[in-house]
Amino acid sequence: MIFSHIFVPYDGSIHSKNAFHTALEIAIKFGSKITISTCLFRPPEEEPFYLSEDAKSMDLLKDNVTKELNRLQEIATANNIQVEAHAIACNSVVEALVTFANVHKVDLIVMGTRGKTGFRPLLLGSVSVGVTQHAECPILLIK
Repeated sequence: MIFSHIFVPYDGSIHSKNAFHTALEIAIKFGSKITISTCLFRPPEEEPFYLSEDAKSMDLLKDNVTKELNRLQEIATANNIQVEAHAIACNSVVEALVTFANVHKVDLIVMGTRGKTGFRPLLLGSVSVGVTQHAECPILLIK
């Protein structure tokens, strides 16, 4: 089996939703397992201004992320696809995604070309560019 483990970085953007559905189609065809991951960015701890407010917003974000990941898991399970979902707290989204993919030996990363950042660097998002430069497996970028 060429793609036994597919990794989908997910941020709720339209591009990541399209990536999930593309990964699901591939998983159905190849009988692959899907792992979905959302990164929860946290500011450096040496910035005390953010600590109390950030903790409140992080809890709310975790609740929303959990609901969305559960919804995606239900879709995959309804299609008889084995699925796992993770929310990763990190300081660097690119580093977290690449490390996760490399450590878990995924066979394919399917991700959106742009996410929910507030800017549009060139034609691809900065996260997708970073992942393509450092991941050890093939990557399929989806618009």
